[in-house]
Amino acid sequence: MSSVTKDCVGDFGKHVPAYASTLRPRPHDELREWGGSRLVRGKRVLDLGCGDGRLALGVARLATRVEGIDPDPEAVASAKTNSRRAGVRNARFAVGAAQHLPYPDGAFDVVILSWTL
Repeated sequence: MSSVTKDCVGDFGKHVPAYASTLRPRPHDELREWGGSRLVRGKRVLDLGCGDGRLALGVARLATRVEGIDPDPEAVASAKTNSRRAGVRNARFAVGAAQHLPYPDGAFDVVILSWTL
C-alpha cells in the first residue's frame, strides 16, 4: 500500500476484530434484505471493507467473480484463509482502501458494503 493510502486511511478498519463477523447476519439473510440473489447472480462483485470475507464468500457461489478489499491486513489474511478452507476459487482479497481503489472504472457490476465504518 502506498504511503498516501496509509496516511489517508490510518487505523480505520482495525477497530472491530475480524472475529466480530460471527455476530453479524448470515450472508444469505443479509443478501435477502438487499433484494436477494439476483443482486449478485452472474455478476462481478466488489466487497468494500470485506473484513474476514464473510459476505464476499457468502455471495461468491452466485457471482462470476468477487474481489474484497479492506484496510486491515489481518482481516484480509483471515479472508484468504477462509476462502481457501471453503474451496472458493472466484474470490480474491487485497489490502486497500475505498478512497484509493486499485481497479479500473467499470471493473464491477455491483459494489457491496456491509457493516463498514
